[in-house]
Amino acid sequence: MTTFDDLFATAVPLIARGAHQRDEPPREGGRWPVSVVLRPPTDSDLAQHLDAVTAEAAELAGPGHWQTGQLGSAHLTVRALEGYRATIAPDDPAIERYLSALRRATAGPTRFRVTGLTLTPGSVMASAIPLDGAADAFLDRFATELGPDDWFERPHGRRDIWYLNLLHFTSDIPEPLKLIDWVSERRTTPIGEVEVEAPELVHFCLQGGDRTHMRPIVRAPSHTAHGTLVPEPVRS
Repeated sequence: MTTFDDLFATAVPLIARGAHQRDEPPREGGRWPVSVVLRPPTDSDLAQHLDAVTAEAAELAGPGHWQTGQLGSAHLTVRALEGYRATIAPDDPAIERYLSALRRATAGPTRFRVTGLTLTPGSVMASAIPLDGAADAFLDRFATELGPDDWFERPHGRRDIWYLNLLHFTSDIPEPLKLIDWVSERRTTPIGEVEVEAPELVHFCLQGGDRTHMRPIVRAPSHTAHGTLVPEPVRS
């Protein structure tokens, strides 16, 4: 069994009896941490497909859940760096260190295939695999370049899966078996492939409306005027 299989097996009975996790508006230092992410370009076929799958999952799950997989929000997390922050000063010293480490670690695009769906106790998730060694190599370089700033994830060890959460549960699921069956039928249904040009340092903001979600807010200093990260030489 894969990690995604284990997540599904754990989540199904919880969701079926209404004992699934429920996200709440974030609190300072809590969930939705300052993170480095890889976002599929909004004009890519994959991003469009994920947006549609997210909307379908939301329809099955019922109102109010956060549609994280919509355009511009869907992301693969490389590393969480510290707990949630509602506001960040432009010259925040920790942010500047993260950005410097990110520039040193960035060495080119990363490519992924999204292979299907799974469930977790708190979300509908899309499973992904790298198409080459670039993503895993970047993950390791970034951890090294962070130095002591790697503290937040250090106790949990190295990430061993890539994924995009599409729907975060926030309340009851009126007909949980329908959602479970729908995801089960799509466990190994490929969703698409994508190339992501550069990683981004983000924090999150709760955005309301018809498709409420935690929106990633990009820390602009990590980008050139053309919107791509300028890599620095990788240290030996």
